[in-house]
Amino acid sequence: MLRMFREPEPALRPSDTSVVVRVPQTAGYRAPEGQSLRSSALVDKPLCPKGLILMCGEMGSLSRDLQDWSNRMRAVVMVVSEERMNLDWLRDQAPRLDFLLVDSDYLDDTESTIDFCMQVRRAVPRLPLVLVSSEVRSHDFTCERMMACDVTLKPPLLHTALTLGVQAAYQNNAYYQQEGA
Repeated sequence: MLRMFREPEPALRPSDTSVVVRVPQTAGYRAPEGQSLRSSALVDKPLCPKGLILMCGEMGSLSRDLQDWSNRMRAVVMVVSEERMNLDWLRDQAPRLDFLLVDSDYLDDTESTIDFCMQVRRAVPRLPLVLVSSEVRSHDFTCERMMACDVTLKPPLLHTALTLGVQAAYQNNAYYQQEGA
């Protein structure tokens, strides 16, 4: 029997799907100067395998953007102010976290933001750090700011930019651990 039209595929339930993205394949990967994502060194892997994202900031449009994205990743977002984020607590929690997102616009100024990020970086160098700032011209997925963060994103956070940013953060953090730590 000949069919003229494709039969519709059954609808997928959220529990049937799994978001898979690309992260570094080996710890030995070394990114070229100024380059971040490189497809030849990437393999398929869930983006938020631990299911927990920590955001330093406050509830608002940025946290809603992150929450919307994290729902697709099957992850939970925990929003904490920098005053309540004790570095000892962060060291204890870091193994349970996929990454830390810092809202630069929530913190006082650029200098305070950089100081805060560098303190976090020294306390938990293995935790990927995503900085979000409206002060930057565009997204920066490179290793240029690796002493303070793994990537810098410009709001609003669209799903594609956040996905690419988190992918780059994992890869850049691995590079930082090799070169900068």
